[in-house]
Formats: sequence, C-alpha cells, structure tokens
Amino acid sequence: MIRFAGPEGSREIVAETRGYSVYLDNDSLIELAKRCPLRRQRFVDALRAKGTLLFSWANAVEIAGPQGGSADALRAFLDSIGPHWVPLESNAWEVERKEAAGRMVGIAVSERFMGAYFEERAGELRPKGGNVVDLPFEGFFRLGAVLNWMQDNRDDVRRYGHELDTALLSRLEHLRMEYDRDPGSLDRLLPPRPFDGRHPAAFVLVHLQRLLVLEAKGYKFMPHDGLDFCHAVMAAAYGSVITLDRHWKRRVQSLPSANQLARTYYRPELDQLVGALESLRLP
Repeated sequence: MIRFAGPEGSREIVAETRGYSVYLDNDSLIELAKRCPLRRQRFVDALRAKGTLLFSWANAVEIAGPQGGSADALRAFLDSIGPHWVPLESNAWEVERKEAAGRMVGIAVSERFMGAYFEERAGELRPKGGNVVDLPFEGFFRLGAVLNWMQDNRDDVRRYGHELDTALLSRLEHLRMEYDRDPGSLDRLLPPRPFDGRHPAAFVLVHLQRLLVLEAKGYKFMPHDGLDFCHAVMAAAYGSVITLDRHWKRRVQSLPSANQLARTYYRPELDQLVGALESLRLP
C-alpha cells in the first residue's frame, strides 16, 4: 500500500506491502481491464481486502502504448485499485546488488518510480503557489494517473526498456560464447545457488540466466525481452500470486525450488488466479 505518513508539514511517502503481493503482466492487466466486469470486480475486491499490487516501471513502459477506449478502460481499472499498490523496482541487477549488501527490507520498492510519481502528481494537484502540505490526501495515489505522464514521456520510458534489453543480451551473449567453448564455464561464471529467502531476486536472476543460456539454440532474443526477463525475476521473487506470459511462466516453474517462489499463472488462467487470491487467508 502506498500512503502519506508523518506529521503535517513534513509528509513523506511510505510504500509497503500488506497481505499477499500480486503481480500482473501487461496482457493480464489489459485482459482484466477490458473483459468480464464480474471477474474484474472480484479481483479488485480480493486485492483490496487481502493484497497489494506490485506495479513496476516495466509495466508502465508497456501500458504507455494503449490509446482511446483501451486506455480509458485500463485507467479506470487501475484507479479502482486505490492505494493498494507499490512501485516495484524493475531492474533485477540493482535488486541483486541491494540484496547482497543487506539493504533490502521487505519488498523491492523503486525509489526512482516513487519519486517520479510524486513529482508528477504533485505538479498536477498542488495549488498554484502552494507547497507539499497543500496537497490533497484523497485520491493522490490514483494509479491510473501513470497513464497520463507515461504517454507524454514515451521516448524516455522506451529508452529505459532498451537499456534493460541491452544489459541482458550482452550478458547472455558472453555466457553463451563461453559455454560453446567450454560447457563447464557456466558453472564457473554463473554457478547455481540455493534458494535463500533473504536473496530471492538473486536466486531467480541466476537460474533464469542459466536456463536461457542452455536454451540458446532454441531461443531467439526479441525486443523487450530484457523487460520481460525483469518482470519474471521480480514477480517470481517478490510476488505471492502472479501472471507472466506462457514462456516465462514455464521457465519460472522449471527453476529449482520453484515451490518457494510465486504461484504463477498466465493470461488464459486469470479465472484461476482470481479464485486463488479469493481463497487465500490472511495470517
């Protein structure tokens, strides 16, 4: 949940998960927004009662595309979630570094996203000549507002996605080249690691990269795969129930200790995800 905290005159934003963490890939976000109003309402009710939506820059990159009626439906759906979301860090390598340094407490919140969101919303809502104490509490953390400024800053957002693509592709090409020379190099350069609840992103990051190297002959790197890779790492590591596309779902479920990661679905299984979320009991 994202909220204001602190005494009046020195407000700060606090982002924290409550209950179960839910991650939706772009296809599932749009599917829920545009089809089956009853299912959508069931999802929103269950989320607001039991969970927190993990929403990342990677989500924002992709939803910057829909226009017209699709954008309106998506905006209304995101707004219906209220403040029951947190800005999730989408750079898996950055989270790996934080985990290694012992700087991860709770969910991997993106300070960059949170800061940009605050500045944009404050600019929209602050009275002329006012300051932070004049900002309204009610409706400030409306998630649908992200659509407005993402569409206005699409080039910057896409550049960020390209950076993630480049980072992943460069890494995979190096690992695969070394693997082709010597299959034993993979265990030296990227050794498997046991699951550790203090470093969940590092576990998924290592094992998904290993899997992509081993699948290289049947896997062709595509634009946005860097984003999808980071989707999979962060959602599997920090989510409770999540959706990914079919291929990333298969990969996550094939990882060692997959039963200690998020319960994973894909778009045609949204009914199952909603039912699973409804059936979960709060501790």
